[in-house]
Amino acid sequence: MANKRELFRRIKEVVPGSIAEEIGVEPGYILVSIDGVEVRDVFDYRLREGAAEMLLAFRLPDGQIAEVELEKEEDEELGLIFEDPTMCDCNSCANRCIFCFIDQNPKGMRETMYFKDDDMRMSFLTGNYVTLTNLSDKEFERIIGYHLSPINVSVHATDPAVREKMINNPTAGKLMPRLQRMVEQGISINCQIVCCPGYNDGEVLDQTVADLAKLGEGVLSIAVVPVGITKFRDENGLTPLTPFDHDMSSKLIDQVEKWQQYFLKARGERVFFAADEFYIRAERALPKAEEYEGYPQLENGVGMLAERDAALSQGILLRKKHPQTGRAHLHVGEHFFIISGTDAAPYTERFAESISLLYNIDLAVLPVVNQFFGPTITVSGLLTGGDIANAVLASKEAGQDVDVVVLSSNMLKADEDIFLDDMTLEQFRERVGAKVIVASSEGDGLLRALDDLTGFYQDLED
Repeated sequence: MANKRELFRRIKEVVPGSIAEEIGVEPGYILVSIDGVEVRDVFDYRLREGAAEMLLAFRLPDGQIAEVELEKEEDEELGLIFEDPTMCDCNSCANRCIFCFIDQNPKGMRETMYFKDDDMRMSFLTGNYVTLTNLSDKEFERIIGYHLSPINVSVHATDPAVREKMINNPTAGKLMPRLQRMVEQGISINCQIVCCPGYNDGEVLDQTVADLAKLGEGVLSIAVVPVGITKFRDENGLTPLTPFDHDMSSKLIDQVEKWQQYFLKARGERVFFAADEFYIRAERALPKAEEYEGYPQLENGVGMLAERDAALSQGILLRKKHPQTGRAHLHVGEHFFIISGTDAAPYTERFAESISLLYNIDLAVLPVVNQFFGPTITVSGLLTGGDIANAVLASKEAGQDVDVVVLSSNMLKADEDIFLDDMTLEQFRERVGAKVIVASSEGDGLLRALDDLTGFYQDLED
């Protein structure tokens, strides 16, 4: 019978054509050990997986142990996907950051909405940002000893007193020695700064970037994002914070551009980037796509609009060069709503007419005000099913025809068709009374979703 630690290593999938499939491993097996030693976590597994020879022990569903001696190419992956990606208990966050979005959730949401992870393993696996405050020196040394890279770090401030005040953890001030140690071990770092006016902006921000610059090319990128403030801050008794306005956003962009010039001269790359929201608040033009240098912090909302703008522009031009694979489809002339947060709506609206002509449909953008968290939350990924449904129904009541609703994939839970407010996709369909499709939130995901729906522009090639 499997023990609790073994259950973290239960195999969910076996990659087709992999070594694991060749030796007969099946979903449901449990990886007990490698070379007679229990695997501690995903870092341990990734390191030991690279060996050219190994002895694997699996617990079968009937409880028996099966051992396999294996020879393979060095660094060749086994092809195992585990039910728990960290292969161990995920470290929860003991901080009380003044800007924490999870603390700003209302009461009564599903339990997972209140879990705060602060685990370096999740940073490596999924790109989560970690503070480096919730692990001992011994555990920190063990993890960096695997030399897995890059790691995403929530920096916020390098001034020890400021960081301790913002994170509410007495160990928060020990950041720079740990970053230095990571760089010395060859681990690259992406840095995030959640900027809170009056705390870590202005001179504190300049000091933070200056300190990170001293770490050299071990710091791959630095992003500054504005603090998100929901309507529940007062209700939850949280520290009062000020949102970024027009003037504050403009001043911050000037700081970022100054540092970009420094990095361009010193390293030939910009390194430091501001989130799209600052440009929107400041009513300033977004940087060009190429100025984001490969979008190293896209998931932080840094360059997301520029990346999508470039991808949609290119995708539309590509489709204009190719004949449609059919002249009619079931949705010709129908009215499509593409759902958007209020920030991105004007940028999406610019493409509505061109997309309508491409697919012989009537596409309109429906910006949805976030009533659930409050109108200060303006991104699409934090819209709830209830708010979106209410906006669609209000448009219908106002006389607008709606046949198809297009959602972005980031509005739903990553592994389940459910919104933040627990409304399922099927419940949403029933409520709005229209066909609903989900488009990838990346780049030209909207165009690809319409290709699939209409049958147009299949097998496109540049």
